[in-house]
Amino acid sequence: MRAATPKADTNLRPKGTLSEPGVVRGAEVVHPFPGTDLAGVRPLRPGLHEAAFTRTAANDALRRRPRPLAPALLAALVMLLDMAVLVAAGLGADALTDPGFARHTGVTLLAASLTLGCGFMTGAYAHPLLFSGRRQFRRIGTAGLAALAVTLAAAAAFGALWRITPDWLAAAFGIAGFGLLVGRAGTAAMMRRMPRTARRTAILGAGPQAARLAAALRRDPAGLDLIGLADERGGRGVEPPAGLPMLGGLAQLTAMIRRGELDVVVIALPWSSEGRINALVEQLSALPVELRLAPDLMAARLGQEGEPVVPPLLCARPISGVSALLKFVSDYLLAGTALAVAAVPMLLIALAVKLDSPGPVLFRQRRTGFNDQFFDVFKFRTMYEDETDHEAMRQVLHGDPRVTRVGAILRRTSLDELPQLFNVLRGEMSFVGPRPHAPGTRAGNRRFDEVVANYAARHRVKPGLTGLAQVRGFRGPTPSEDQILRRVESDLEYIARWSLWLDFIIILRTLLVVVRMRNAC
Repeated sequence: MRAATPKADTNLRPKGTLSEPGVVRGAEVVHPFPGTDLAGVRPLRPGLHEAAFTRTAANDALRRRPRPLAPALLAALVMLLDMAVLVAAGLGADALTDPGFARHTGVTLLAASLTLGCGFMTGAYAHPLLFSGRRQFRRIGTAGLAALAVTLAAAAAFGALWRITPDWLAAAFGIAGFGLLVGRAGTAAMMRRMPRTARRTAILGAGPQAARLAAALRRDPAGLDLIGLADERGGRGVEPPAGLPMLGGLAQLTAMIRRGELDVVVIALPWSSEGRINALVEQLSALPVELRLAPDLMAARLGQEGEPVVPPLLCARPISGVSALLKFVSDYLLAGTALAVAAVPMLLIALAVKLDSPGPVLFRQRRTGFNDQFFDVFKFRTMYEDETDHEAMRQVLHGDPRVTRVGAILRRTSLDELPQLFNVLRGEMSFVGPRPHAPGTRAGNRRFDEVVANYAARHRVKPGLTGLAQVRGFRGPTPSEDQILRRVESDLEYIARWSLWLDFIIILRTLLVVVRMRNAC
């Protein structure tokens, strides 16, 4: 019996029905302006990412901008620098006050670790702060003082305060303070000048709010590399701020996101345009981009109280930062281990497929993956060669005459999916995630993206070998529209609730589903 899993509010609905747009965090939708309509905003058409985008010289230059390093990686490097400075300060103070002995090594390591922990909790390693030496030092200095107080209190509580000599404490405090000041000032200078440190950002809007926000970001970028302005109404007659290129309309902005050329989109529209804001958020939240909002006079106030210019977050990219790193490492470890275990069985399956019917061992089919990009998924061939359906126009049913004898066994046991381990190692898939669908797959007589309005939101993460929908029994043919609605609902819930523990549970439940061979054909 499967364990019950709570469902997230995914705001899932059949396409063509009206519902309120909202702000998305993962798959959960929060409505900032309930009761508004979508008038004045043109919807994105299915397949818009395939439309031709006429690139100006400015857009060609923007396209060549390298993808920035992950903020989590930059923060980790700064943490290592702080640890090196603090440990060097403690050991250096020992060398100055008591040459030949390292009496305070334990205290040094404890204080350094506490400083990093307190710094993490106070936001000393937040990406926007890394571009300002003054803000960095204020945060890490506060964390250092808190760590010192905790260290002295712990030493006093355990009766070991006498082991911390005053001259060492004064020397270590001075060296550490100077080292952190110099180190954070150098970090800020490098972050501002080096490529691949700031996130590529576009402003969506063409009014005074956009101009004020652009001016604020130029004064204090705070990790946002402003590359241009877009207007969802087409940009006709819009004069962008001096030196800021016009990227075009919503179609061009979407195309840039699809090509991986943007990391952040800031919507700069007045509160009075709440209908437009709602509609833009609903449409752009299905794309793998971070959405922020800077309406009215908010842009003018940003950065004036010692804080970086970072508009409020509306919709974060799912599985980003440290989570993305953990997901990346786990995918390769799981796929590599599984391939090592399954290598011999896969060779035997390949031999059986070859002997059973003429044709290639592997079957390739175009599927829609991360960010609506197409890739070829690998499977063991389960149909007669002249009956293979590369466009998935006709789903396989129980007793389908197109399926070979060996193919029927492979499909029933899901062993035909094993070659997709190579897709994981190629970076096209994850071990766990929403299953990739062929573009032409239908529920009833309609394509999946025609049935579900927010179907594209499941492509904000890489597709997987198995997923939450599959372990809940939503696998196999989809003769009715309700089945694909439930499948996409589970996919969006997985994106909202992702954790390594959830992946582990899904893998275990997948093994049980495969053994029971439920809904496989």
